Amino acid sequence: MGKEGQFQHLNGARSLVAFWIVCAHYMPKGTATGDFLNGAVFRVNVAVCFFVVVSGFVTHWTSEGRPLESVNELLHFYVRRLSRVLVTFWLAMLWAVYLQHKNGQELQVDYVVRCLCLVEQWVHWCPNGPSWFVFALLPSWILYPLTRKLVYLAEEIGGGAGLLFFQAFLFLSSAGPAVYLLLVHGNITMQEHSDMTFWPPSQMSDFVLGMTTAALVRRGGKYLHFLADFSLLVVVLVVFLLPRPATTWALHLNGWEPMLDHGLAPLLAAFILGSCADRERPGWCARLLAHPALVSLGEMSFEVYIFQRPVHDTFELFTATDEMDVFLVYLLVLWAFAGVYKSYVEDPVEQCLRARRSGGSPAEVLKVPTEDFDLLPESSENADIEGVRNRGN
Repeated sequence: MGKEGQFQHLNGARSLVAFWIVCAHYMPKGTATGDFLNGAVFRVNVAVCFFVVVSGFVTHWTSEGRPLESVNELLHFYVRRLSRVLVTFWLAMLWAVYLQHKNGQELQVDYVVRCLCLVEQWVHWCPNGPSWFVFALLPSWILYPLTRKLVYLAEEIGGGAGLLFFQAFLFLSSAGPAVYLLLVHGNITMQEHSDMTFWPPSQMSDFVLGMTTAALVRRGGKYLHFLADFSLLVVVLVVFLLPRPATTWALHLNGWEPMLDHGLAPLLAAFILGSCADRERPGWCARLLAHPALVSLGEMSFEVYIFQRPVHDTFELFTATDEMDVFLVYLLVLWAFAGVYKSYVEDPVEQCLRARRSGGSPAEVLKVPTEDFDLLPESSENADIEGVRNRGN
């Protein structure tokens, strides 16, 4: 925990995960990366799974103590939860549309409008490929006021054990289809992998898994840092050492490889649980990930992720991007742009929106931690959890 009550190591982990995803998408393919350590760079379905579980964890940790019953309370929650994400999503999408138009691709206006309204991804890809992540998480964010009641109910019925049983059910619902396909057909196709990853509802179970992890963290625990270190070690060994199926190459996943779409979610949740619940001994992995350099880079991980394609396609207007030196410059520019955008565009816009919603001034809003990627301590704002649960049930 940092001085402001944040779980700093999660920001550090996000910086590495964002770097991993960008490398998988744009690292020059002629550098033998596909053969290095069993093509670990292309196993970004694990990275996406981590982002989804963390998003569920963050959402529940920061919102568990807030009443979400009246229309005004729900509207306030959605503004806080979505304002920062949607503004950035729209700007990145419009940038990608402009670049495709500049390259001679004529896009239908109704198609662009459907992408901006977050409906097109249910059927077709949109110009900014990474935007699918926002499409996928939108149902989970919208339904959070309902799904958190399930988390409350599981804890009310069985306590910590009830939450663990609920986690087991969530894992079966997310990984079960892949297990079925593999057992019955002996293979999982790329199309089936896409359905289990990119179709928006497919990520809801992992999101709620993160929510239940937040509930378990609030219950506390000792010596859980061993669980955190062990879980992360297993994830790293699977990603780097497990050979890929012969039918899988680069980001084209076949065979049993799509099992990793959701298969490591319990281990990722266990890492979050162990490193956040035992705050006096978070574990050596959490200490390493809490390095200030990683933490500062991780604070802009969403911006790096959503702008990776527009920045890359802008590079392609001026130079070939299949050389490693160009890729390294691209990485530096991408992170620099993300940092400038976050500090001078995204944060001020979010503060103004929240100030208008709360009736305060932007200067007063500056004193309140942002909710999207910062993790609040157990303050008076979200301490009366039991009262909210009773209202919700």
